[in-house]
Amino acid sequence: MAREWDQQRLQRYIDEGVEESLTLDYKAGDALLKKNGRAKEIAKDVSAMANSAGGVIIYGIREHEAFELKHRPAAFSAVDRRECSKETLEQIISSNIQPRISGIIISPVSLSSAPTHVAYVVSIPQSDTVHQVSSTNRYYKRFNFESVPMEDYEIRDVLNRAAHPKVEPRVGQMEVEQTEGGWIWSIPIFAKNEAMAVAKDTAMTVEFLDMTDDHQLTAEKFVIKTQPQPSQHDMYISSFAEAIHRGLNKWFGTFRVTTREPQSLQMRIQVFSDGMRAKWWLAQLNFGPTSATVQVLDDGYLY
Repeated sequence: MAREWDQQRLQRYIDEGVEESLTLDYKAGDALLKKNGRAKEIAKDVSAMANSAGGVIIYGIREHEAFELKHRPAAFSAVDRRECSKETLEQIISSNIQPRISGIIISPVSLSSAPTHVAYVVSIPQSDTVHQVSSTNRYYKRFNFESVPMEDYEIRDVLNRAAHPKVEPRVGQMEVEQTEGGWIWSIPIFAKNEAMAVAKDTAMTVEFLDMTDDHQLTAEKFVIKTQPQPSQHDMYISSFAEAIHRGLNKWFGTFRVTTREPQSLQMRIQVFSDGMRAKWWLAQLNFGPTSATVQVLDDGYLY
């Protein structure tokens, strides 16, 4: 049974600084004002979620403006029910996206700041087809906290979700242990199948592009792959022989790395699975004193 949304739950997102991600987006209340051209932006953001991995858009929470806190929630920025009701939001979504997205749930959350103040939590399922913004005939996806236009091959990928697996890497919750020698970070690596088709014989490789001996890198389950040509970086490989069904996260292994100050490290991940075009991702791990974030810098197909 799904957990209900209320002000206390939303406040916890703010207090804990839960960062935006591929599946979470914050929007200030004025995003739903009619004078701000709301229909096109709402359609773009909602369709991008459905075209990607699905997720949640929270209208009524604004982001921090400070660069170092960007993409983290700052405070409530309420929607006025008189400016945009739940029914109005439903109508905007259904009439500005083609084809219509099935399974969207809009949860109104009353806020204590005023009787007419509300936040809308829009829960969007991942779709098995691709959706476009009716007013522009453009397709969008989620990428690096934003809704951006899709390339032709990405549109075809979505249309093939029912026929081919689509396995993508995930970096799990990174935990840190402080020692005399620095901070030791655990970096768990998962893979998730976003498609209807079952993924089989899946393998993943990982390279850390700016790793030094000082980082004292160790790996669990990943092993160093023998490469035909000399390389500046060790390539680690892990495989998963069992089937990966849609929506399931499977653990491929965990890396441990030591840092002595806040810094960023780049990693290149490649994923191979039977019936799927091999794909690569370039990601950046940003390590702070007590927490770490992941940012996708680029992605593409190997062939």
